[in-house]
Amino acid sequence: MKKILVLISFLFVYQIGYSQIPSGRKVLEKEKVNRQTESRQTSTQETTRPTRDESSNSWNDVEILFTKPFIFTKGEMQVGGNNADKKEAYVEAIQKSNAVIEEYKAAVEKFMQGNPHPSIYSNKQKSSEAKATGVVSTIKLADTEFKTGNSLGGVYYLQKIYLFKGYLEAQTKVFTESQLLQNHLQMANDAVAKYGSTDKYLGKMEENKKEYAKNLKLIPAGQKNAKIEALVKKEYEAFAKGFTVTKVNITNTTWRVEKNELSIPLNRKVSVSIAVKNSKGECGIAGANIIEEYTGGGNYGSAVMYLPTDAIIVPCENIN
Repeated sequence: MKKILVLISFLFVYQIGYSQIPSGRKVLEKEKVNRQTESRQTSTQETTRPTRDESSNSWNDVEILFTKPFIFTKGEMQVGGNNADKKEAYVEAIQKSNAVIEEYKAAVEKFMQGNPHPSIYSNKQKSSEAKATGVVSTIKLADTEFKTGNSLGGVYYLQKIYLFKGYLEAQTKVFTESQLLQNHLQMANDAVAKYGSTDKYLGKMEENKKEYAKNLKLIPAGQKNAKIEALVKKEYEAFAKGFTVTKVNITNTTWRVEKNELSIPLNRKVSVSIAVKNSKGECGIAGANIIEEYTGGGNYGSAVMYLPTDAIIVPCENIN
């Protein structure tokens, strides 16, 4: 009887103890739950960080959208050479520039739609604001050209305002709390409203040029030199096909002598004002420079014409 009581007590204690010790299955299930919880936490943390590929792509975007925005490098209007006085060349260049503006704005919008991590671009706000201040000097230059400019190339400054406008429209969607960017965007908008379209601006340049030409006259001669006058006639007619030189005035009374630090002559120069006529009977005024290199012993070499300008059509009485 005593042995039976001891056995019952032992079984009772064992049952109680076992019930307080988790089974191997329970331990495994608990560990599985813990691992799932940790996995979810890790996954959540990873979604807040960009992947390596995402970071690489994002950094490339930051480079061309913020660090060195391609709207200014690729969108800058360029016209030169024989097209410098052709309105259609400027119209074409403006169209290309406008296409880049739209391309840039779309690229910034696509970048932001990708939900890039703020750490990738937030530190670019200051540099974006610094670039934005460039619109101030550009507006001043555009205003000067609008009032007194006589070259179609003056439209470059208005188109650059349009570049700033596109740039700032994009940047203000990224750095929404930047008052500086908002202020400079307003400056660009005001300037565009003031000067109107680039076509209107080109029209004003043409008006300015006509007014300038109306008052442009051949500069009087400061000295005579038949040899230089003949040289200019020959070389300018070769430079400006279709024009005949009718008069050459050397505008300096004496040669401008350039010397080195030991006061030894290097060369001497004069400027010339050139009267021309084209096959239509229109009159024009051009200019050029003449240089003679010093050869020693008080002597100079042969005269060479350089930097001739295109003729500006003027009333014929202005070249007499």
